[in-house]
Amino acid sequence: MSGKSMERRLVFGLDGGGTSTRLRVADGENRAIWEGRGEGINPNALPPSRVAERLAALFGEAFAATGLAAADFSAGCMGVAGADRGPERAEFTELARLKLGFGCPLHVTSDPDIALVGALERVDGYLLIAGTGSIAIARLADGTRYRAGGLGHYLSDEGSAFFVGFQAIRRALRSAEGRDLPTAMMGPLLAQFGLGSSQEFVPLIYRRFDKASVAGAAALVERHRAAGDPLAVAIMDEARDELVGLVGSVRESARESLSEPAIALTGGLFEHNAWLKGAVRAALSEEFPEIAIIEPRRDGAFGACMLALDLAAKG
Repeated sequence: MSGKSMERRLVFGLDGGGTSTRLRVADGENRAIWEGRGEGINPNALPPSRVAERLAALFGEAFAATGLAAADFSAGCMGVAGADRGPERAEFTELARLKLGFGCPLHVTSDPDIALVGALERVDGYLLIAGTGSIAIARLADGTRYRAGGLGHYLSDEGSAFFVGFQAIRRALRSAEGRDLPTAMMGPLLAQFGLGSSQEFVPLIYRRFDKASVAGAAALVERHRAAGDPLAVAIMDEARDELVGLVGSVRESARESLSEPAIALTGGLFEHNAWLKGAVRAALSEEFPEIAIIEPRRDGAFGACMLALDLAAKG
């Protein structure tokens, strides 16, 4: 490591999602030296060889642009989608050391962890994500982490865009049979998915299932909620309650250990649905008045660099 790089205490923060990956190189004050973006690296969706190729390409771009090398870094943090379990964390640590050449202290965690730290600009607190999926996490200052939800569309993701879209399909079919609240959503749902009749939902779901397209129906549900459609109102109310319930779950585990707790709400569903974000904020304020609700301040790559700097200070 050069004297200059020692003096600057360089770190990197990686935000590795399923769709794209962001890499941020920063100095000891967490000022960005280089930022770039590459392809997704979810280990549950790609073979290890492909993940290694994509990371090597992204770090290679950073090294070429900055003139740095792996030996110039004091620490690094990788927040990776799907890296909740020990085997995935060990896999990424080994990859960073053997394939990328990093000998510095490394921290590998899941992407919601670094999103929390970036959003709050502190290492402890709460985060609620509502996008295609959903998850709530609580993180303590010592790194202890609690989570609720986030187990995918089959097992969890309550209150997410997928949840809203799928409930609209399922309950509109029930409504057509007189077993649920009345709704005017059936026709628009058929048009949304390019279907000629309600029976075509069967092959759509069981043969041509596409999680993202189902999640895309959430906007349709919101339009009908705003127009007073009884079923759409019920679905959106349920989404609100489920999201608040996720926060309640992690709060129960973490509240005795968090002083002056804060929460940030992030994710595409909150970004595109002002009613839901406002409704969740109001419900959180009523049920958990001790938790301050703030707008996200920084992104996950910034949060990863914060954790890397903490690691460098301890190492």
